[in-house]
Amino acid sequence: MSVAALRSGRARYDEVALHGIVVLAGAVLAWFSVFRPAEMPAWGPWQFSWLEYLGTVLPLLWYARGVVRLPPSERPALWRQACYIIALVAMYAVVQTRLTYLSLHLFMATQAQQFVLHDLGPFLIAVSWPGAALKAGMPAIALRFLRARPFAVLLRIVQQPVIATLLFALLIAAQVVPVIVLWVMLDWRLFDAMNILMAAEGVLFWCLVLDPRPKPPAPISFFTRMLVAFFGMMPVIPLGAYVALTGQVLYRYYDLCGRLYPWISPLHDQHMGGLILWLPGALMGSIAFLLPLNALRLAEERAEPKTKTLVQVGRIRIDPSAWTGR
Repeated sequence: MSVAALRSGRARYDEVALHGIVVLAGAVLAWFSVFRPAEMPAWGPWQFSWLEYLGTVLPLLWYARGVVRLPPSERPALWRQACYIIALVAMYAVVQTRLTYLSLHLFMATQAQQFVLHDLGPFLIAVSWPGAALKAGMPAIALRFLRARPFAVLLRIVQQPVIATLLFALLIAAQVVPVIVLWVMLDWRLFDAMNILMAAEGVLFWCLVLDPRPKPPAPISFFTRMLVAFFGMMPVIPLGAYVALTGQVLYRYYDLCGRLYPWISPLHDQHMGGLILWLPGALMGSIAFLLPLNALRLAEERAEPKTKTLVQVGRIRIDPSAWTGR
């Protein structure tokens, strides 16, 4: 047997072993969450979900493997790696730790959870632009699934500018419609489905808006990305302002299930939740509008022919790019 074949076999064995460890760890956490919940560590799941567990742990594993496999010159910058890791850790924390229990008993905690899942986490993932590292670290079967025609067609549909904007805006609105909040909170299956939908749609939306590449290969232009970011985040301001300023208690579910902190009144809890939806969401919308503009500037600079022009200052000739960066 050749050396290449031996190395290939060893790589496949290591790949299976790593994924087996992830599944075994998940099975242990699932067992503890059902039979020994009181002994679960703080980072363990409040209510274990295989989809949420694998949806955060596997991308982190694939990314780490990909970063190691990529040549040093092609590896993401350290700040991009940090953004990706922080995003996945934060998303895991709000769906698979005791913070989940908090979100089930406080409206402001619910809004904080949805903000991390739908906005902050996916935003950081998009900024990290992890595609190359993920492809390098994914198993072959996952790559075949991503390249399959049905998945590619679905991706093109949901990343059409109008559809992407509407989906994003509708999910923001769904966070504050009282009857939807009631349904989701009373049924753990709907609760998990809403969390997964929020995270998946958020990643697709922010990767579309914050794509640093020009068109093509990016699917839409920089100007269209700015419009998508603006109109997608537009519902945040009126909805958040209404929830934060109204004098009527809109969410009675938290009275039915028992409020975690009795000294926090229902109206105060609701107002704080509205502020979490309103202010951070509006800030992220502003940042998302400016980042494609900066990406456009960088793309134009890269496309310009680089000619060095020296400026005569007395007896000294100076290169202006030394301080302007252009």
